Amino acid sequence: MVERYNVNWLLITDLDGSPMMRLRLLALTALVACLTAASVPLMAAEMAPHRADYVLSLKSAKQGSGIVGLKGAMSFSFADSCDGWTVENKTVMTMQQAEGDEIETRWSFLTWEAKDGLSYRFRVQSLRNGEKAEDIEGRATLEGQGGAGKAQLSRPEDKTIRLPRGTLFPATHTRLFLAEAAKGGTLFKRLVFDGSSLDSPQEVNALIGKSRPAVAKPSGKLGAHPLLAGPSWPSHMAFFNKDAEDGLPIFEISLRYFENGIADDLVEDYGNFTVRSQLIKLEPLPKPDC
Repeated sequence: MVERYNVNWLLITDLDGSPMMRLRLLALTALVACLTAASVPLMAAEMAPHRADYVLSLKSAKQGSGIVGLKGAMSFSFADSCDGWTVENKTVMTMQQAEGDEIETRWSFLTWEAKDGLSYRFRVQSLRNGEKAEDIEGRATLEGQGGAGKAQLSRPEDKTIRLPRGTLFPATHTRLFLAEAAKGGTLFKRLVFDGSSLDSPQEVNALIGKSRPAVAKPSGKLGAHPLLAGPSWPSHMAFFNKDAEDGLPIFEISLRYFENGIADDLVEDYGNFTVRSQLIKLEPLPKPDC
């Protein structure tokens, strides 16, 4: 929702063209990705392969942020590939600056994660005003459940990233998060590697709100929908660089998370401004004949 996969993902630049912030994969991919696994019996419902469209808008901006407008769209799909789960996220965002300039960013993110959570492949590409801004590709493995591992990048250059014990990949993180919510948990803290940047895994701290019953009407633009008929949890997540000394989050995200792994009412908070992502179209995807 969140995620950031995440965007999630989406690279926004400031006036001189340097990176200003990133919508992490975890915020909009891991938050709307989902995974089923027999090893976690606490899941409240089977996860739903689906395709969803979101509209992005500027919710608020502080004085001095330099941002006066923002609009965009995201197309997200989560599919069952028999031995794993495939996530594809395509986003376009246009940010209007106070001086009148506009920056358009197009971003695509494609991942595959094994259903046992031990193998992961990823490819990230972004364009800024039509020119290539980022191209990351690689794969990662873990030694076992809860074990250490490594990520091997092939783009933009060959590089190995060591993954500490306890690192999770995005879909597994979402599966465990929903399992914690289903049993009434209120706190969930994990290290997550999403492959969306050259950074090491990030710490994700989540607060889980009180469950909303299945009869509650979805508050987003989509209204009533069969895939949004189950229980849900209002949640808040904060994302931290693992070795940061200031203790401040890179960004935060609030969302409503349904028991089948679908997210709505996402709001990303970057300090100087906030971005809203609202679900406007949702359809189920068929399950393969494995």
